[in-house]
Amino acid sequence: RSSGLPISSLAAIGAMLPGESPLAFFLRTEADTATKEIAESAAVAEASGKDAFWKAGGKSKVDFLLEGVHIAQVEGKGRGLITRDAISAGTVVLRERALGAATIRPEDSDQPIVSAARVAAVVINAGHEKATRVLEPRPGREYAEHPVRAERLNELMHGRKLVRKEGANVHIATLEDEDIERLLLAITINAQGVSGGGRTHQGLFPEYGAMANHSSRPNLLLRGDIAMPPADESGGPVLGNGELQLVLQAVCDVEAGSELTVSYLGELYLPFAERDEQLREIYGFPADRRASDAGLEAMAPGKQAEGEAIQRLVAANSHASDAWDKAADLQAAGAPQDAIRKHRVIAAARYADVLNANLLAETHSWRYNATWRLASLLTQDDEPKSCAQALILWESAVRSGRRVWPSDLWPEHRRLLKGAQRAAKGAGEEVKAAEFAEKLLQIGNLMD
Repeated sequence: RSSGLPISSLAAIGAMLPGESPLAFFLRTEADTATKEIAESAAVAEASGKDAFWKAGGKSKVDFLLEGVHIAQVEGKGRGLITRDAISAGTVVLRERALGAATIRPEDSDQPIVSAARVAAVVINAGHEKATRVLEPRPGREYAEHPVRAERLNELMHGRKLVRKEGANVHIATLEDEDIERLLLAITINAQGVSGGGRTHQGLFPEYGAMANHSSRPNLLLRGDIAMPPADESGGPVLGNGELQLVLQAVCDVEAGSELTVSYLGELYLPFAERDEQLREIYGFPADRRASDAGLEAMAPGKQAEGEAIQRLVAANSHASDAWDKAADLQAAGAPQDAIRKHRVIAAARYADVLNANLLAETHSWRYNATWRLASLLTQDDEPKSCAQALILWESAVRSGRRVWPSDLWPEHRRLLKGAQRAAKGAGEEVKAAEFAEKLLQIGNLMD
């Protein structure tokens, strides 16, 4: 993506002012695509510490950056985050406030372009659209030829109409339709969904947060926080009494010189085919493989996936997942408990069918989901006999998860440990409950 030309080469393309940075030149002149790529490359090369590559376009929103972490070219990926020094598990690497952010509403789940349009409107209304032009895809040929653009053109056009409707002001009036559609695609590809202030938000963090590449074995966890802006800074995407802040934190020890990566997907416990489909559809690149992938699709020893037995298994898993999702939707909508319980009973019965079929290996993704979900349903009433059954399931899920997670600090491990601790207490297994509590304390000491 980068030209490899030195900063001095910019002088041959246009008139840089004395002391002007490459990115400031780019923002001022809005030169052609080649010039933009050279300016970006030069700016990245000279970036150091908080002098991020887009900073010339506005005040930095980086509140903390771990010393030694920088942006560099990564083979086969473009730009990425690299650490010069070794990093210990639990270390906070970055705190960056959003350039634009919007709360994700429950009804947005089926139309992600809607929340992306709200973020775009915030960015444009604040006059920050130019600062996003160094994010993939950049204007011009890179946007025109991006693999996701053609597949989602109708969605981008719909989002553009929403942006113009939400943000009718002088900034939007100066933008062409293609400018808005490119911004929407840049948000889709680069924004992160994080929790903060008790709600889930989508935020754009272009200085460093958007530079973290995806991995199916990430060494960083991303989470959200609500941070107060500096006293001398006003405006910005305020949520409640502060601004959405991205926090990147190491979930394992990282060697010096390593790339720092996050997971772009909501779950890690997904088989390769599902990860690959999601990443290609949303981001336009394939999934990386893991050593544990075979186990996520493995059958139980001596079992084969064929005949009526596998058909019954597929049907049971489908019915269980539908009932589980319906119960979750009703819970979020504040529906009566009787309605929620009805679907939970269906989910429990069908997940029990998945496990009792005994066709899937313990590590299979369907069995993993059936295991921890049935465990949570058995634990919710704290009945001793049910908790004793649930405890066996919780421990099975923990064993399987540890094959996939980058470390025991991964949030899903903590969630399973909490379930196991509650089941152990309900079953009267005080020793095991104390062991789970100790593990949770150790995780909390590093990550909280």
